[in-house]
Amino acid sequence: MPNRPTFLTDLSLKQVEDLLASFGEPAWRAKPLLAWAYKKRVASFDAMTDLSKTLREKLSAAITFPSVTELEVQESRDGTRKALLKLWDGRSIETALIPSSKWQFTVCVSSQVGCAIGCPFCASGRYGYERNLSVSEICDQVLYFARLLGTDETISNIVFMGIGEPLTNYLDVLSAAEHLNAPWGFGLGARNITISTAGYVPGIEKLSHERLQLGLAVSLHAADNALRNKLVPLNRKYSIDKLIPACSSYVEASGRRITFEYALFAGINDSLEQARQLAHLLRDMNCHVNLIAANSTHESEWQAPAPEVVEAFESELKRMNITVTLRRNFGRDIKAACGQLRKSC
Repeated sequence: MPNRPTFLTDLSLKQVEDLLASFGEPAWRAKPLLAWAYKKRVASFDAMTDLSKTLREKLSAAITFPSVTELEVQESRDGTRKALLKLWDGRSIETALIPSSKWQFTVCVSSQVGCAIGCPFCASGRYGYERNLSVSEICDQVLYFARLLGTDETISNIVFMGIGEPLTNYLDVLSAAEHLNAPWGFGLGARNITISTAGYVPGIEKLSHERLQLGLAVSLHAADNALRNKLVPLNRKYSIDKLIPACSSYVEASGRRITFEYALFAGINDSLEQARQLAHLLRDMNCHVNLIAANSTHESEWQAPAPEVVEAFESELKRMNITVTLRRNFGRDIKAACGQLRKSC
């Protein structure tokens, strides 16, 4: 295996300044250089037309970018786009661009190649975990889609809800979020960046003390340990008895409302009694529940309930004063919806 290259979007502003200093260049050139990648969204040093040829050659010899290349892109009937991207070592991942309005889009980024959590309804972990994604491999998923969009279209949100458990790749995920938020980087507001976790308690505890006001979403899917052990195997280590107090502490420390994701599976976790258990579990927390009708993957057991069952579950939560939204599933026809992204195999 060749040594891993250094990619431009791996580097912080200070690191780019240091690199330029090693070339005898002034530090002030770092921001315009990064603006070419993050704001003007070019994909080569040659396209940075206000840099001298000599500097471009020095940069090309020292670092490279982007860190991902397109293998395939598909477009859904609803406007969702899913890309299969090749990484520097030959591995590949999927990532998705989801319309949130006529001109605004959300990027669903992956944080790992494969996933070790092993939720039985999710395609992302079906073939196991291989490695973490780097800062550049995360940022460049966003920049890949930014280059695809028209001049009137913008990326308004970034969600770490693709392949992998983001909080077990903590340092790279947080650094990528900083690059995507920074004025010298992509410049997206921190409140428009959400990290989703299957319930990795140490990461939740650490995130509660971070400077960035990032959003946090927790994939809950059940309100009792017996069922959640089946749906989310990580619960066997970080049970609901540990997870909910960690979430409450996060809300208190950060001052932010937390989101709980609850995918509904027919005959498994969709009864009114289970809605009441969920409401009881969350009753004292500043939180919001996102209901998602399950998306089909590879197992016939994991099917969405009938629409009337979903509506009844939602109504029961509202009756018990839980703030809830029924999320629309985008990209189902190209397997780009929640739980359907995977690494190539």
